[in-house]
Amino acid sequence: MISDINRLLFIIIIVIFLIWISNFILIRYNQKSKKNKLTIINYDGIFNTNILNYVNKFISSVFPTLIILLLIRLALIEPFNILSGSMIPNLLQGDFIFVEKISYGIKNPISNNYFLKFHVPNRGDLIVFSYPNDKNIKYIKRIIGIPGDKIIYDYINKEISIYPNYIKSLNNKITIKYSDLVFSNFKQVFYFRDNKIISCYTTNKLSNKEHYIKLLEKKESLSKLSYNILINPEQYDQIDYYFRQNKNIISEWIVPANKYFVMGDNRDNSFDSRYWGFVSDNNIIGRAIFIWFSIDKHSDSIFNKFRLSRLGFIQ
Repeated sequence: MISDINRLLFIIIIVIFLIWISNFILIRYNQKSKKNKLTIINYDGIFNTNILNYVNKFISSVFPTLIILLLIRLALIEPFNILSGSMIPNLLQGDFIFVEKISYGIKNPISNNYFLKFHVPNRGDLIVFSYPNDKNIKYIKRIIGIPGDKIIYDYINKEISIYPNYIKSLNNKITIKYSDLVFSNFKQVFYFRDNKIISCYTTNKLSNKEHYIKLLEKKESLSKLSYNILINPEQYDQIDYYFRQNKNIISEWIVPANKYFVMGDNRDNSFDSRYWGFVSDNNIIGRAIFIWFSIDKHSDSIFNKFRLSRLGFIQ
């Protein structure tokens, strides 16, 4: 799950606009009072007109900048903060990313339909989208299946099979290569807080007194991309909660037109298309392209708090 600050920016713009309007009215009222030589109220004693003029000039210079910033966020590039661990080991909790909103085309910000479409999303793209069951929630996942694909997920070996254009051709199959399993640097740690079991992921050294699971990784090569996926050897998929499509066998899906099948790289801790279905083309916000800041909120050391080594373009 990820967060955005569009609403906060919009609220700030509205507040500044209201202050600017109020300030403008007060200045005009003061000028009118002086012109009509009203002496019932000493306006200058109540309001410092020099301060009002200064505030008016400041807001007049800041307001257009905020409008431009909002337009850039709505149309071009928008920052998001990674809140969950569903994309480990490739994106971490505390990563701040830029999302390119014109990767696939230019959208109407109100209807979210495309004005102009450049190209379609590809398998392997990391996309930010609105969760289909609650548009206020934003997720980031990797595209696994595009329209027409048949997806088969082996929930024992944690491996994918893809048959493109399945309705037209039953024999085509995309070759997805997997490396051998190796121990990951990541460990899933469990601890108690407020009478609840909380878990987080860390690469730090842990004592024998701490409860944790050593995780595994293997490389998945899809299309022209290769990336590692994270696997929990002690966890099994809750297949009873899998999304069932028509009469298809469980863990098999055929991607409809204008929709996409997405999964998290942390295969055993990702709430994705396996559980709730497909992402509509109109729900896609953009493609993740750059990590511009990263912070480890679980680190006790100030020197390890800021993960500057993570800054850079996302593959």
